Amino acid sequence: MLRIINLEEIQNLLLRVPAIVEQNEQRNPNFVPTVKKWLIELETVLKNNRLPAAANVAALRGNLISTEMGNIPAGINIKGRLTKRKVQQATASQSISQIVEIISSIVQKDVERVAEAQRITRQLVSIAKIKGLITEVPHGKNFTPILKSIWTKMSNDQALAQGVVSVEGLVGPNDALLLLDRTITADK
Repeated sequence: MLRIINLEEIQNLLLRVPAIVEQNEQRNPNFVPTVKKWLIELETVLKNNRLPAAANVAALRGNLISTEMGNIPAGINIKGRLTKRKVQQATASQSISQIVEIISSIVQKDVERVAEAQRITRQLVSIAKIKGLITEVPHGKNFTPILKSIWTKMSNDQALAQGVVSVEGLVGPNDALLLLDRTITADK
């Protein structure tokens, strides 16, 4: 189970793909180095989160490195004259496609879990506001005590307690406070 901040870090790396693909479309000579750098960053993030998909990223990065040495990875077909640059670009493109598919499928359950927790939190905050449990919007540098106080009030309310338990069960207590903060401040 990924924490929200870690999930968002992975999602942000995936959101860089359109700009990278744009480089390929524009025949930017930095396309392959950019893909390689992106793969390294993604591999590091996955390793830090102890996700075995880091090995998939490393393997595809290894394919890209092997093209620098003149090898042609399996599954790469080049039309026209075979050049090192064409092989590298094709390998980089194929790597992007494979990695996006792998990572998207890995994080999908976490995305759904967080979305469900956000939905429940939105409902809890709406009810808590009506009941007068949320009287101040968290602000400043150290607003965690305010969030904890609000969450405790919500936990002690008979109508909200089950929802609080559900959110904590989905994302844990720390991420529950994060979602509470985001929900409250989104309505400002």
